[in-house]
Amino acid sequence: MTRTARSLSVPAATAIAAFACGEANPAGDWTVVRDTLPSGVERVVNRPPPQDAPTWTLVEEIRVGTGEGGRPESFGEIKGLVGFEDGGFAVLESQAQEIRVFAADGSHLATHGRQGEGPGEFVGGNGLMLDPSGRIWVPDSYAARMSVFDREDGFVESFPFTSWVRGWVWTGAMTADGRILKHSMSTVRVFDSTMTELPALALPPRAEVAGDEDPSVYLWESDDGWGAIGVPFYPRGATTFDPSGAVWSTPFGDPSHLVHRWMPGGDTLLVVETRRPLLPVTGAERDSVIAEVRASLQAEGDETEADWSKIPDVKPAVRGLFTSVEGNLWVRTSSPGGGVAYDVLSPDGVFLGSTASAPLESVFWLSPAVRGDRYWTVVFDELGVPYVVRARVAPVE
Repeated sequence: MTRTARSLSVPAATAIAAFACGEANPAGDWTVVRDTLPSGVERVVNRPPPQDAPTWTLVEEIRVGTGEGGRPESFGEIKGLVGFEDGGFAVLESQAQEIRVFAADGSHLATHGRQGEGPGEFVGGNGLMLDPSGRIWVPDSYAARMSVFDREDGFVESFPFTSWVRGWVWTGAMTADGRILKHSMSTVRVFDSTMTELPALALPPRAEVAGDEDPSVYLWESDDGWGAIGVPFYPRGATTFDPSGAVWSTPFGDPSHLVHRWMPGGDTLLVVETRRPLLPVTGAERDSVIAEVRASLQAEGDETEADWSKIPDVKPAVRGLFTSVEGNLWVRTSSPGGGVAYDVLSPDGVFLGSTASAPLESVFWLSPAVRGDRYWTVVFDELGVPYVVRARVAPVE
């Protein structure tokens, strides 16, 4: 077994430059220990110092949106978001079925596409991706095609693309070498830059739990049918692709800060543990979610009392995963004060730093976008109006 340990002190500004370049420099006084498991898989363990504190904060720079109708920045439902190197961004406004492109200062630059079945039009576009040359790709399984746009000049070309798994929002990804990956049942479908389908890659089998034995749901029955409501605070696992085509994932049912990096169709490459203490579910939080679930079950016509022992005593350490353009893994964590907080890991599992909790509650269906030290996300105001926020990742003062 090989084993190495490092404990380095890195100023916050230097750490930002490191994660923007994808370099693996541990943050602050964190200790990084590497070893090899009996299976041959490399394991990285990140251990915080006794007085751990966030290294970065998300500082809002621009907020684009309005409650006034008929304007380019008036959004109904955003199902795609990409950030450009110059600080600008594009969204897919799904109600209008339009791509709207904005400059770094938030001003509107162009609108491409519309509802329809012709070239450059959409029936049900539900996502955006950027290819290595900066072109915008829009999946539209309802129109059975993938359309490509230049951010300034608009429609370029389209390719046939069929998917029976349409979903609310696109869950595929564009890799750094221009391949497109898309989960499909027990495999990952792979396409080249002309949407020619390549051999699919197998996903590892997952043990399925059915019926009343499933610890993650409450089942309800009524005269009109049956359904399920998720158990609050249950760790359901999270998955994301990285720019190389590898997958980061967390185990279903495990509340710890544990992520795996593996190649579809291949073996696990890396196991990363970040040794943060788990946050307890308080009595007030438990009472609150019990009242919510009970009301939901009663609204479905189910008056039976649920098994409240299913609710965990601790919150899941990992609430979501996504990767930056540089390939760093952003791990959304449970924050003691609420709000949005992240741990950031390098592609080889080294803890680079963490963000202080910020009042940027992102929509659950659309991951933020990160490029260098810029962070884009979609938020709602108190009236339910959607906005795109760009924040800068800055050192904690």
